[in-house]
Amino acid sequence: MRVLVLTIALLLSGWSHAAAENYPSQRITVIAPFAPGSGTDGVARIVFQRLSELLKTTIVIDNRVGANGALGATAAARSAPDGYTLLVGGTSTHAANPSILKSIQYDPIADFVPISQFGLFPYFLIVDPGLPVKSVADLVALAKSKPGTLTFGYANALGQLSGEAFKRRAGIDIAAVPYRNSPQVVTDIIAQRVSMTFMDMAPAVSQVEAGQARAIATTNPARSSQFPDIPTMKEGGLAFINISAWSGLFAPKDTPPEIVAKLSEGVREVLAEPEIRSRLADIGFEAQWIGPADFAKHVKDDIELWATTTKEAGIERQ
Repeated sequence: MRVLVLTIALLLSGWSHAAAENYPSQRITVIAPFAPGSGTDGVARIVFQRLSELLKTTIVIDNRVGANGALGATAAARSAPDGYTLLVGGTSTHAANPSILKSIQYDPIADFVPISQFGLFPYFLIVDPGLPVKSVADLVALAKSKPGTLTFGYANALGQLSGEAFKRRAGIDIAAVPYRNSPQVVTDIIAQRVSMTFMDMAPAVSQVEAGQARAIATTNPARSSQFPDIPTMKEGGLAFINISAWSGLFAPKDTPPEIVAKLSEGVREVLAEPEIRSRLADIGFEAQWIGPADFAKHVKDDIELWATTTKEAGIERQ
């Protein structure tokens, strides 16, 4: 019996090694759990267009939208661990959802193999340009003078957490308005149906540059290299939470390590190219590659951080 088990193990090991050597031999599908036009989708399309050229295969983006990214993450977690179905996940799917959703059908650690972090989205406080405010201090003063009349829209976990933390730390009364995706929030900022939002710049960069929306602060500890004229929340007089919006690539658990290594190295090469970094910067994304081991630690640490900060912000599981 022991000989049979050993023989089967050796055969499986040989098959795994051969599969990895020939990888990829067919089309790769990358599940993006947010809508076209979102920051996650924009990064995915830039990175995977180039990665498909390096790997000499077709890579298609499959947008599976819903439940703060949980629908797409669940689909990826249940896929075959062969490297042909991957997930471009991030803060929402792999750090926030365990703390903000009552039930998710996947485990962000046990069900996935981290491949590579792509980088970070600097987050911004963006307001209706019709509001008579030019700074965080102005906005807080306006909210205090008109309690309960201002609103903040959000389309993901970090947007919700940022808005709730802003309410508590500034001592203001503003109502939360949930949206299905970030482009819809931007549309309603422009139409003056919602007062403000916290989001990455990707869905709003053209509107901000055109003056249709106004970015008055970044939630990150330091000013963004892409938007150095926008001050931090702390510079605006409000100490703020230090949580970033990151994006990265995951595979289902039990994906052969050789395939994970090949994909990780491919992503590293893509993100090292000046043209790719420039294109990502154009949508407000800062490329910062992290390999599998360090990325796994980052995910674990971020899950713990979200558990603490959502409790502070008073966010209840939905």
